[in-house]
Amino acid sequence: MGNQSFEAVSAEPTPLHELISRILVAESPPPVRFNRLLSTAGTLQGLNQRLEKQPLANFLNYTLRGIGQVIFVNNPISGALILLALFIQSSWLGLMGLAGVLASTLTALMLGVDREPLRNGIFGYNGLLAGAALATFSAPSIGAGVWGWAIAAIFFAALTTVMMKFLGVWWAKTVNTPPLHLPFCIATLICLALALWIPQPWLHMGTAATTAPAPALEGLRLATALPIGVGQVFLASKLISGGLILLAVSICTPLGALVGLLGGGLGILASLLTGQDLNALYAGLWGYNAVLCAMAIGGVFYAPNLRSIGIGAIAAFLSALLGGALSQMFGMVGLPALTLPFCLVALAFFMGLQRSLPSLVPVALHAVTSPEEHRQRYQVAKDIISNFRLHVAAALFKKRHFYLFDGASTAIKGDLRYIFNSIDTDQSGSLSTQELAAHLRDANKALSEDDLTYLFTCMDSDNNGVIDFEEFGELMLRHRRLMANYSEFVTYFLPIDANDDDVISLPEMNVAMASVGEPPLSEAESAFLVEQTKGRPLTWHRFIEMLLVI
Repeated sequence: MGNQSFEAVSAEPTPLHELISRILVAESPPPVRFNRLLSTAGTLQGLNQRLEKQPLANFLNYTLRGIGQVIFVNNPISGALILLALFIQSSWLGLMGLAGVLASTLTALMLGVDREPLRNGIFGYNGLLAGAALATFSAPSIGAGVWGWAIAAIFFAALTTVMMKFLGVWWAKTVNTPPLHLPFCIATLICLALALWIPQPWLHMGTAATTAPAPALEGLRLATALPIGVGQVFLASKLISGGLILLAVSICTPLGALVGLLGGGLGILASLLTGQDLNALYAGLWGYNAVLCAMAIGGVFYAPNLRSIGIGAIAAFLSALLGGALSQMFGMVGLPALTLPFCLVALAFFMGLQRSLPSLVPVALHAVTSPEEHRQRYQVAKDIISNFRLHVAAALFKKRHFYLFDGASTAIKGDLRYIFNSIDTDQSGSLSTQELAAHLRDANKALSEDDLTYLFTCMDSDNNGVIDFEEFGELMLRHRRLMANYSEFVTYFLPIDANDDDVISLPEMNVAMASVGEPPLSEAESAFLVEQTKGRPLTWHRFIEMLLVI
């Protein structure tokens, strides 16, 4: 394509990609899409739409999603398997966890929270954890003890939802990070402190486990500590429960499960290097914070790539060390550290990466789905931005460059030729303004004179007054590739516009380049982009037009 300017008409034109869409009234080449890294059930978002008008089924759907969201899994099938794993661990753990997630979800309904995060389980996971934790650290007996802890689970699970609604939203907007498990940690520690330190007849804490003899270091037990560490995210210590929870994660996100296991392995390594008690290691207590940290940074809140997984691994190792230190400190006053080590390390990394490594682009919080989908967006952005760099370099040397057209198959070129010939009514081998206007009128998609002039000028890359087949084919292929992946590309790019001004500055463009492994723009490239916009701000629509015509 050629060296195009965005001042073809005096008024702001209709976005170019919308104008091109009006041309494509015949069969067109298939879109360019990327295959996901691994097969996955994903987040089943279509189910949310189908159940929207079925209140009971809908409530069950987002309750199960809330269970899975404890470990960043937004999938009701996974949530059901995790709930089964809790009941296999113990009926008391399962009942208290279920009471917690139901209480927190119902409280969210009563508070009238936004429906989208509610039905994706965002208001359920802290409640599930609160109920499971109170089940783990309580000493219920038949009668008042059982009911006392059950009422406490319902109350403090509901409290996590209140914190999420009134503090979590503020936190996300102010700090630009998710609140993670902080509501669960705060509410549960308050409840356990009251039970432990205030004399009352209803809530009795369980007695501390007696210290077992130091076991020998065994390879098999080290291996089983990995899935048990995953289970300990839900306070489940049985191997079968941990294995079932790992399966539940794998159903939704195999990549997330692999990254979590990497984190769990680093937690085990941290324990071995510091000479910790092997009983705690085999029980998975050195794994769960590391599992959560690795998944959070290595795929959930950042697209999974070598950098994010590497940084997530470092965070996982540190969270395990912090977990050991905090467990000793909190143990002095009779309280557990819960997932506080994960929260503190992950949030510190989130805020540190925002300042020190902006090229590691976070996932927009409203767009968090699964690591596979985040990887998909990253691959789309990498392809589009890297090709844009090639186009800019070619345009600087004023070369005609038709990368997509030259690499297209014979079948795709045949489809393009069919569209081209339907517009080229005089069969001259090139398109005129009149032919383009007539084609759009016949399709009931007529354009204003300004829009038609703008469209034609953008398509005529060599400025010779006509559009040849190569010019036409290249632009159509760029359009199809961009529009097929438009949502992924926009979603990936949103956090790069850090000040939300809908303008892409040169520093932000360099962040985009660095995020996909491209070097910063050279002085000549920066000057070229400024020239293309005539010094006007590079808005999103102008950037899209550059992707199409440069």
